[in-house]
Amino acid sequence: MKKPQFINPPQDLRNKAVNFKTGVAVQLTEDIASKLEAAIAANGDTFAMEILDKLKTMRTTIAGVGPDSIARMFMLPAIGELAFEIKGMGGTFGYPLLTRLAKSLHDFIRGLSMPSDGQFEVIRIHVDAMYILLAQHVTGQGGASESEMLAMLNRAIDVVAEGG
Repeated sequence: MKKPQFINPPQDLRNKAVNFKTGVAVQLTEDIASKLEAAIAANGDTFAMEILDKLKTMRTTIAGVGPDSIARMFMLPAIGELAFEIKGMGGTFGYPLLTRLAKSLHDFIRGLSMPSDGQFEVIRIHVDAMYILLAQHVTGQGGASESEMLAMLNRAIDVVAEGG
């Protein structure tokens, strides 16, 4: 089996996806996550707070398992259930992209048994992307950057789907 090759996006794509003056970095660090959580909390939106709690639980679970492949396997049902809950709520409250990401994550996890490093990274990226959509209040279908993000995530899923 060939090992997957991860291709870094060109810098111009990164510049389109991230506003370096007011946006967030591509890598969602704990500091950035805290700032996003504070922004959501300041908004006071009950829906956003409920989703934020689910995303925090996902991030804590993912961080807690680290490189342990057995622990990764056992965290899949919990992450999948939370993704399913978010999927069911997003569209109702005007966040269809959040629903699409949660569905993508749920479907991706459903097909896994023992996630590889690449597959685990795709799970983490899903959660980070949902954080950013929620914090930026991306409602509706979003724009070109969001469409490109979904396309890139789908390509990453295709690359790692076979165990990469």
